Amino acid sequence: MKTNLSKLLPIYPAVWLVIGGVHYLILTSQLHLNIELALMDSMVFTAIFGVLGVGLWFLVKFSDVEKLSLKEIFIRHITTGAVSITLWFGSSWLLLTAITAHNTEYIQMLSNTMIVRIIAGILLYIILITVFYLLINYQNLLERKAREESLQGLLHESELNSLRAQIKPHFLFNALNSVSSLTVTNPPRAQEMVINLSEFMRYSLSFSDNSMSTLRQELNHVRLYLEIEKVRFGERLLVEEKMEESLMHWTLPPMILQPLIENAVKHGIYDSTGKSWIKLDAVQEGTRLNLTISNNFDPEAVTKKGTGTGLSNVMKRFRMIYGINHLVQVEKSEDIFTIKLSIPEYGQNQSTDH
Repeated sequence: MKTNLSKLLPIYPAVWLVIGGVHYLILTSQLHLNIELALMDSMVFTAIFGVLGVGLWFLVKFSDVEKLSLKEIFIRHITTGAVSITLWFGSSWLLLTAITAHNTEYIQMLSNTMIVRIIAGILLYIILITVFYLLINYQNLLERKAREESLQGLLHESELNSLRAQIKPHFLFNALNSVSSLTVTNPPRAQEMVINLSEFMRYSLSFSDNSMSTLRQELNHVRLYLEIEKVRFGERLLVEEKMEESLMHWTLPPMILQPLIENAVKHGIYDSTGKSWIKLDAVQEGTRLNLTISNNFDPEAVTKKGTGTGLSNVMKRFRMIYGINHLVQVEKSEDIFTIKLSIPEYGQNQSTDH
Protein backbone atom coordinates (compact mmCIF):
# COMPACT_ATOMS: atom_id res chain seq x y z
CA MET A 1 0.00 0.00 0.00
CA LYS A 2 1.44 3.35 -1.05
CA THR A 3 0.08 6.70 0.02
CA ASN A 4 -1.27 8.73 -2.93
CA LEU A 5 -0.79 12.45 -2.36
CA SER A 6 -2.19 13.27 -5.81
CA LYS A 7 -5.57 13.66 -4.08
CA LEU A 8 -4.18 16.85 -2.54
CA LEU A 9 -3.28 18.39 -5.92
CA PRO A 10 -6.52 20.41 -6.27
CA ILE A 11 -5.81 22.00 -2.90
CA TYR A 12 -2.49 23.47 -4.07
CA PRO A 13 -3.87 25.92 -6.70
CA ALA A 14 -6.79 26.70 -4.39
CA VAL A 15 -4.35 27.81 -1.67
CA TRP A 16 -2.51 30.07 -4.11
CA LEU A 17 -5.83 31.48 -5.27
CA VAL A 18 -6.59 32.46 -1.68
CA ILE A 19 -3.09 33.97 -1.26
CA GLY A 20 -3.60 35.90 -4.50
CA GLY A 21 -6.93 37.18 -3.20
CA VAL A 22 -5.34 38.43 0.01
CA HIS A 23 -2.55 40.04 -2.04
CA TYR A 24 -5.16 41.80 -4.19
CA LEU A 25 -7.11 43.08 -1.17
CA ILE A 26 -3.96 44.54 0.39
CA LEU A 27 -3.03 46.34 -2.84
CA THR A 28 -6.49 47.85 -3.28
CA SER A 29 -7.32 48.65 0.34
CA GLN A 30 -3.94 49.66 1.74
CA LEU A 31 -2.03 50.96 -1.27
CA HIS A 32 -5.12 52.18 -3.18
CA LEU A 33 -3.92 50.59 -6.42
CA ASN A 34 -6.48 50.48 -9.21
CA ILE A 35 -8.29 47.21 -9.83
CA GLU A 36 -6.53 46.35 -13.10
CA LEU A 37 -2.99 46.85 -11.76
CA ALA A 38 -3.80 45.14 -8.44
CA LEU A 39 -5.20 42.13 -10.30
CA MET A 40 -2.13 41.84 -12.54
CA ASP A 41 0.26 42.33 -9.62
CA SER A 42 -1.40 39.66 -7.44
CA MET A 43 -1.73 37.18 -10.32
CA VAL A 44 1.89 37.47 -11.44
CA PHE A 45 3.49 37.34 -7.99
CA THR A 46 1.36 34.44 -6.75
CA ALA A 47 1.48 32.47 -10.02
CA ILE A 48 5.28 32.62 -10.24
CA PHE A 49 5.69 31.63 -6.58
CA GLY A 50 3.22 28.80 -7.11
CA VAL A 51 5.26 27.46 -10.05
CA LEU A 52 8.47 27.73 -8.03
CA GLY A 53 6.67 25.88 -5.22
CA VAL A 54 6.25 22.84 -7.48
CA GLY A 55 10.03 22.72 -7.92
CA LEU A 56 10.51 23.09 -4.17
CA TRP A 57 8.17 20.10 -3.62
CA PHE A 58 10.36 17.83 -5.73
CA LEU A 59 13.47 19.22 -4.01
CA VAL A 60 12.05 18.22 -0.63
CA LYS A 61 10.61 14.93 -1.85
CA PHE A 62 13.81 13.59 -3.41
CA SER A 63 16.31 14.96 -0.90
CA ASP A 64 17.63 12.34 1.50
CA VAL A 65 17.06 14.38 4.65
CA GLU A 66 17.87 11.48 6.99
CA LYS A 67 21.46 11.45 5.77
CA LEU A 68 21.93 15.22 6.25
CA SER A 69 22.79 17.03 9.44
CA LEU A 70 20.71 19.97 10.66
CA LYS A 71 23.50 22.32 9.62
CA GLU A 72 23.54 20.91 6.09
CA ILE A 73 19.75 21.20 5.83
CA PHE A 74 19.87 24.78 7.09
CA ILE A 75 22.59 25.80 4.61
CA ARG A 76 20.75 24.06 1.76
CA HIS A 77 17.54 25.97 2.45
CA ILE A 78 19.30 29.29 2.97
CA THR A 79 20.80 28.86 -0.50
CA THR A 80 17.62 27.51 -2.09
CA GLY A 81 15.52 30.18 -0.41
CA ALA A 82 17.79 32.99 -1.59
CA VAL A 83 17.76 31.70 -5.18
CA SER A 84 13.99 31.13 -5.11
CA ILE A 85 13.15 34.59 -3.70
CA THR A 86 15.52 36.24 -6.18
CA LEU A 87 13.96 34.39 -9.13
CA TRP A 88 10.47 35.08 -7.86
CA PHE A 89 10.83 38.79 -7.26
CA GLY A 90 13.13 39.45 -10.23
CA SER A 91 10.97 37.65 -12.80
CA SER A 92 7.78 39.20 -11.36
CA TRP A 93 9.36 42.68 -11.52
CA LEU A 94 10.51 42.27 -15.12
CA LEU A 95 7.21 40.80 -16.27
CA LEU A 96 5.07 43.47 -14.57
CA THR A 97 7.18 46.38 -15.76
CA ALA A 98 6.90 45.04 -19.29
CA ILE A 99 3.12 44.55 -19.01
CA THR A 100 2.52 48.02 -17.54
CA ALA A 101 4.70 49.64 -20.23
CA HIS A 102 7.10 50.96 -17.62
CA ASN A 103 4.42 52.83 -15.68
CA THR A 104 6.62 55.07 -13.50
CA GLU A 105 4.04 55.43 -10.74
CA TYR A 106 3.54 51.66 -10.52
CA ILE A 107 7.29 50.97 -10.71
CA GLN A 108 7.81 53.42 -7.86
CA MET A 109 5.23 51.53 -5.83
CA LEU A 110 7.08 48.26 -6.53
CA SER A 111 10.32 49.84 -5.32
CA ASN A 112 8.68 51.17 -2.18
CA THR A 113 7.19 47.78 -1.30
CA MET A 114 10.24 45.70 -2.26
CA ILE A 115 11.38 44.94 1.30
CA VAL A 116 7.85 44.05 2.47
CA ARG A 117 7.37 41.77 -0.54
CA ILE A 118 10.71 40.01 0.02
CA ILE A 119 9.89 39.46 3.72
CA ALA A 120 6.48 38.07 2.71
CA GLY A 121 8.23 35.84 0.15
CA ILE A 122 10.62 34.51 2.82
CA LEU A 123 7.69 33.73 5.12
CA LEU A 124 5.85 31.98 2.27
CA TYR A 125 8.99 29.97 1.49
CA ILE A 126 9.33 28.85 5.13
CA ILE A 127 5.63 27.94 5.38
CA LEU A 128 5.73 26.08 2.05
CA ILE A 129 8.84 24.08 2.93
CA THR A 130 7.43 23.23 6.38
CA VAL A 131 4.14 21.98 4.90
CA PHE A 132 6.05 19.93 2.31
CA TYR A 133 8.18 18.28 5.00
CA LEU A 134 5.08 17.51 7.05
CA LEU A 135 3.38 15.92 4.04
CA ILE A 136 6.46 13.84 3.20
CA ASN A 137 6.79 12.70 6.83
CA TYR A 138 3.10 11.80 6.92
CA GLN A 139 3.48 9.82 3.70
CA ASN A 140 6.52 8.01 5.08
CA LEU A 141 4.67 7.25 8.31
CA LEU A 142 1.75 5.68 6.45
CA GLU A 143 4.06 3.67 4.20
CA ARG A 144 6.04 2.49 7.23
CA LYS A 145 2.78 1.43 8.88
CA ALA A 146 1.77 -0.44 5.71
CA ARG A 147 5.14 -2.22 5.64
CA GLU A 148 4.76 -3.17 9.30
CA GLU A 149 1.29 -4.57 8.60
CA SER A 150 2.72 -6.52 5.66
CA LEU A 151 5.51 -7.88 7.83
CA GLN A 152 2.99 -8.77 10.51
CA GLY A 153 1.02 -10.68 7.88
CA LEU A 154 4.17 -12.55 6.87
CA LEU A 155 4.82 -13.30 10.54
CA HIS A 156 1.28 -14.58 10.90
CA GLU A 157 1.84 -16.82 7.87
CA SER A 158 5.12 -18.04 9.35
CA GLU A 159 3.50 -18.75 12.72
CA LEU A 160 0.67 -20.72 11.07
CA ASN A 161 3.15 -22.73 9.02
CA SER A 162 5.16 -23.34 12.18
CA LEU A 163 2.04 -24.53 13.98
CA ARG A 164 1.24 -26.89 11.13
CA ALA A 165 4.74 -28.30 11.41
CA GLN A 166 4.31 -28.87 15.14
CA ILE A 167 2.40 -32.12 14.73
CA LYS A 168 4.87 -33.87 16.96
CA PRO A 169 6.89 -36.69 15.42
CA HIS A 170 6.32 -38.74 18.59
CA PHE A 171 2.54 -38.37 18.14
CA LEU A 172 2.72 -39.73 14.58
CA PHE A 173 5.17 -42.42 15.71
CA ASN A 174 2.83 -43.59 18.48
CA ALA A 175 -0.22 -43.41 16.20
CA LEU A 176 1.47 -45.50 13.51
CA ASN A 177 2.63 -48.02 16.13
CA SER A 178 -0.95 -48.32 17.35
CA VAL A 179 -2.16 -48.86 13.79
CA SER A 180 0.49 -51.54 13.34
CA SER A 181 -0.68 -53.38 16.48
CA LEU A 182 -4.35 -53.08 15.55
CA THR A 183 -3.81 -54.58 12.10
CA VAL A 184 -3.17 -57.87 13.93
CA THR A 185 -5.58 -57.65 16.87
CA ASN A 186 -8.42 -55.54 15.46
CA PRO A 187 -8.19 -54.79 11.69
CA PRO A 188 -11.49 -52.82 11.50
CA ARG A 189 -10.27 -50.58 14.34
CA ALA A 190 -6.93 -50.14 12.54
CA GLN A 191 -8.77 -49.04 9.39
CA GLU A 192 -10.83 -46.56 11.42
CA MET A 193 -7.70 -45.13 13.00
CA VAL A 194 -5.98 -44.71 9.62
CA ILE A 195 -9.02 -42.79 8.36
CA ASN A 196 -9.00 -40.56 11.45
CA LEU A 197 -5.29 -39.93 11.10
CA SER A 198 -5.76 -39.06 7.42
CA GLU A 199 -8.59 -36.61 8.21
CA PHE A 200 -6.52 -35.11 11.01
CA MET A 201 -3.60 -34.44 8.65
CA ARG A 202 -5.87 -33.13 5.89
CA TYR A 203 -7.40 -30.51 8.18
CA SER A 204 -3.95 -29.44 9.34
CA LEU A 205 -2.97 -28.60 5.76
CA SER A 206 -6.30 -27.38 4.40
CA PHE A 207 -6.23 -23.71 5.35
CA SER A 208 -4.73 -20.88 3.37
CA ASP A 209 -2.58 -18.43 5.30
CA ASN A 210 -5.32 -15.82 5.80
CA SER A 211 -8.37 -18.07 6.22
CA MET A 212 -10.29 -18.61 9.42
CA SER A 213 -12.01 -21.69 10.80
CA THR A 214 -15.19 -22.22 12.80
CA LEU A 215 -15.80 -23.71 16.22
CA ARG A 216 -17.46 -26.71 14.57
CA GLN A 217 -14.42 -27.40 12.37
CA GLU A 218 -12.03 -26.97 15.27
CA LEU A 219 -14.03 -29.35 17.45
CA ASN A 220 -14.15 -31.96 14.68
CA HIS A 221 -10.37 -31.70 14.37
CA VAL A 222 -9.93 -32.06 18.14
CA ARG A 223 -12.24 -35.09 18.20
CA LEU A 224 -10.12 -36.79 15.53
CA TYR A 225 -7.03 -36.18 17.63
CA LEU A 226 -8.72 -37.55 20.76
CA GLU A 227 -10.06 -40.61 18.92
CA ILE A 228 -6.50 -41.41 17.87
CA GLU A 229 -5.27 -41.00 21.45
CA LYS A 230 -8.15 -43.12 22.79
CA VAL A 231 -6.79 -46.09 20.85
CA ARG A 232 -3.76 -45.95 23.13
CA PHE A 233 -5.44 -45.04 26.40
CA GLY A 234 -8.90 -46.59 25.99
CA GLU A 235 -11.37 -45.88 28.81
CA ARG A 236 -8.74 -43.99 30.81
CA LEU A 237 -9.34 -40.89 28.64
CA LEU A 238 -12.71 -39.21 29.23
CA VAL A 239 -13.89 -36.18 27.24
CA GLU A 240 -16.87 -33.96 28.01
CA GLU A 241 -18.20 -31.14 25.80
CA LYS A 242 -20.74 -28.55 26.88
CA MET A 243 -21.70 -25.93 24.32
CA GLU A 244 -24.74 -24.83 22.35
CA GLU A 245 -25.29 -25.60 18.68
CA SER A 246 -25.78 -21.87 17.98
CA LEU A 247 -22.09 -21.30 18.74
CA MET A 248 -20.79 -23.75 16.15
CA HIS A 249 -20.42 -21.09 13.45
CA TRP A 250 -18.28 -18.78 15.59
CA THR A 251 -15.16 -17.77 13.66
CA LEU A 252 -11.75 -18.48 15.17
CA PRO A 253 -8.18 -19.11 13.96
CA PRO A 254 -7.54 -22.59 12.51
CA MET A 255 -5.72 -25.17 14.63
CA ILE A 256 -6.01 -23.00 17.72
CA LEU A 257 -7.55 -25.69 19.99
CA GLN A 258 -5.49 -28.75 19.05
CA PRO A 259 -2.24 -27.69 20.77
CA LEU A 260 -4.20 -26.87 23.94
CA ILE A 261 -5.95 -30.25 23.92
CA GLU A 262 -2.61 -31.94 23.24
CA ASN A 263 -1.18 -30.21 26.32
CA ALA A 264 -4.17 -31.41 28.36
CA VAL A 265 -3.54 -35.00 27.26
CA LYS A 266 0.20 -34.81 27.79
CA HIS A 267 0.05 -33.26 31.26
CA GLY A 268 -3.03 -35.23 32.33
CA ILE A 269 -3.16 -38.83 31.25
CA TYR A 270 0.54 -39.16 30.35
CA ASP A 271 1.48 -38.56 33.99
CA SER A 272 -1.38 -40.52 35.53
CA THR A 273 -2.10 -44.22 35.96
CA GLY A 274 -5.79 -43.64 36.58
CA LYS A 275 -8.56 -42.03 34.59
CA SER A 276 -8.13 -38.53 33.22
CA TRP A 277 -10.76 -36.17 31.93
CA ILE A 278 -10.83 -33.17 29.62
CA LYS A 279 -13.75 -30.74 29.63
CA LEU A 280 -14.60 -28.18 26.95
CA ASP A 281 -17.18 -25.50 27.77
CA ALA A 282 -18.27 -22.59 25.60
CA VAL A 283 -20.66 -19.72 26.26
CA GLN A 284 -21.30 -16.43 24.52
CA GLU A 285 -21.07 -13.23 26.52
CA GLY A 286 -21.86 -10.18 24.43
CA THR A 287 -19.48 -10.09 21.48
CA ARG A 288 -17.10 -12.68 22.98
CA LEU A 289 -17.02 -16.46 22.91
CA ASN A 290 -15.65 -17.67 26.24
CA LEU A 291 -14.15 -21.11 25.71
CA THR A 292 -12.78 -23.09 28.65
CA ILE A 293 -10.52 -26.15 28.43
CA SER A 294 -9.82 -27.91 31.71
CA ASN A 295 -8.21 -31.20 32.68
CA ASN A 296 -7.25 -32.99 35.85
CA PHE A 297 -3.71 -34.06 36.64
CA ASP A 298 -1.87 -35.97 39.34
CA PRO A 299 -0.04 -33.45 41.55
CA GLU A 300 2.14 -36.27 42.90
CA ALA A 301 3.32 -37.36 39.46
CA VAL A 302 6.63 -36.22 38.04
CA THR A 303 5.44 -33.82 35.38
CA LYS A 304 7.27 -33.86 32.08
CA LYS A 305 8.97 -30.60 31.37
CA GLY A 306 7.51 -29.04 28.24
CA THR A 307 8.71 -26.07 26.21
CA GLY A 308 5.38 -24.26 26.46
CA THR A 309 5.51 -23.67 22.70
CA GLY A 310 1.90 -24.69 22.08
CA LEU A 311 0.34 -22.31 24.62
CA SER A 312 2.78 -19.52 23.73
CA ASN A 313 1.92 -19.95 20.05
CA VAL A 314 -1.78 -19.63 20.79
CA MET A 315 -1.24 -16.43 22.78
CA LYS A 316 0.92 -14.88 20.05
CA ARG A 317 -1.55 -15.78 17.30
CA PHE A 318 -4.46 -14.29 19.26
CA ARG A 319 -2.52 -11.07 19.83
CA MET A 320 -1.54 -10.93 16.15
CA ILE A 321 -5.02 -11.62 14.74
CA TYR A 322 -7.20 -9.63 17.14
CA GLY A 323 -4.73 -6.98 18.31
CA ILE A 324 -5.79 -7.49 21.94
CA ASN A 325 -3.77 -8.69 24.91
CA HIS A 326 -5.01 -11.04 27.64
CA LEU A 327 -7.36 -13.14 25.48
CA VAL A 328 -5.82 -16.26 27.03
CA GLN A 329 -5.88 -16.90 30.79
CA VAL A 330 -4.26 -19.83 32.56
CA GLU A 331 -5.41 -21.09 35.97
CA LYS A 332 -3.98 -23.94 38.01
CA SER A 333 -5.45 -25.37 41.21
CA GLU A 334 -4.31 -28.33 43.27
CA ASP A 335 -5.20 -30.93 40.63
CA ILE A 336 -7.00 -29.05 37.81
CA PHE A 337 -5.41 -27.07 34.98
CA THR A 338 -7.66 -24.60 33.12
CA ILE A 339 -7.19 -22.45 30.03
CA LYS A 340 -9.78 -19.77 29.28
CA LEU A 341 -10.04 -18.24 25.81
CA SER A 342 -11.98 -15.02 25.20
CA ILE A 343 -12.53 -14.94 21.44
CA PRO A 344 -13.94 -11.72 19.87
CA GLU A 345 -16.12 -11.69 16.80
CA TYR A 346 -13.55 -11.63 14.02
CA GLY A 347 -13.23 -8.28 12.25
CA GLN A 348 -15.61 -6.45 14.60
CA ASN A 349 -13.93 -6.21 18.00
CA GLN A 350 -10.28 -5.81 17.16
CA SER A 351 -8.33 -3.00 18.78
CA THR A 352 -4.83 -1.87 19.46
CA ASP A 353 -4.84 -2.46 23.15
CA HIS A 354 -1.23 -2.69 24.28
